[in-house]
Amino acid sequence: MTIEGRKRTLLWLIFSILFLSLAVLFLWMIKFHRNDQRIPPEHLIGNRASNVKALQEKGLPFSFLVIGDTHTSDRAMILIRRAIKAGPSSFMIILEDFVSKPDLWYHRYYLMEMSTETKSHFPVFLVPGNHDIDYASEVKEERRVKPEVYESLYGPRNFRFTFNDCLFVICGIDPGNQGSYLTYLRYVLSEEGKGKRHIFLFMHHPPKGVGMAGSFSLPHEKEFFSMLEAYKVTSCFFGDYHAYWRGQRRGTNLIVSGGGGGRLKKWQPEWGKFHHILRITVGEDMMSEEMIILKGEVFPLSEPRKWIFVHLFPILKDRDWVLYSGVVLFFSLGVFSAACFVISLKRKG
Repeated sequence: MTIEGRKRTLLWLIFSILFLSLAVLFLWMIKFHRNDQRIPPEHLIGNRASNVKALQEKGLPFSFLVIGDTHTSDRAMILIRRAIKAGPSSFMIILEDFVSKPDLWYHRYYLMEMSTETKSHFPVFLVPGNHDIDYASEVKEERRVKPEVYESLYGPRNFRFTFNDCLFVICGIDPGNQGSYLTYLRYVLSEEGKGKRHIFLFMHHPPKGVGMAGSFSLPHEKEFFSMLEAYKVTSCFFGDYHAYWRGQRRGTNLIVSGGGGGRLKKWQPEWGKFHHILRITVGEDMMSEEMIILKGEVFPLSEPRKWIFVHLFPILKDRDWVLYSGVVLFFSLGVFSAACFVISLKRKG
């Protein structure tokens, strides 16, 4: 066979592999697109009364998971799966920034991941963060997740529930009305905090008093600390800062747990600089804190499919025929190229 003939044979082989690979890719995209359309309407993700009813009280001890700043990353998904396998947990609370951008399609991707991929069998309650809600018109209007859109997806930004005689309070911070969270918190603690075994509070921005730098510090922190002391709050969890920190102030545990999956910053001190998820166990006479740590770096395998979901699927919308046409086209071209490759080989023989 001549050099030109060998080149032609090699090209047919390359074309057949390329086109058949594209056909497989389009088949995978069809399945992926169907997953987006199969998000259960009654999923267990968000701050809804139906999710509280789904909680199964079996008395003490009980455990719950806490993770912050997950950003729908591979790191976070690995940590969540490991925590689920580590032992039974009654529910999970994500301390905000569970998506990386306040865009409706990022939220749809998150809902698909959590409801169809991780297949958690317990409620997941959410603290809203600065990456979850668009307060500053950063996203195009048709894709903006404004506060009302967020609440239509997940329920109220401020939320509380009682479980095994313990009060759990989620507080969202509105940049346009930074003191409103205190009004809500004061009402809940005064009306429902009395006589509770423990009170757990979950927020996004840590106060300056804990020494952690986030996107901005908790407003009105002096009044906030006074409230924690007055109502004997057991533990307060914060995110935003991508690391771990723990302290105590006048009987209240202060825990920063924002290392769920967001990028660790070079300027951060080494102590506490790791990705992690917490498993809190509440017993009759004691409370323990278990930490699951993700060692090393994780290759972002899900980033290409997140890009496809967020940037390509909005263009496709309900036009599934485009994907099916792609399968037929590339499969046909792949078979044709493979046949030409075989013919070239026979000619060589």
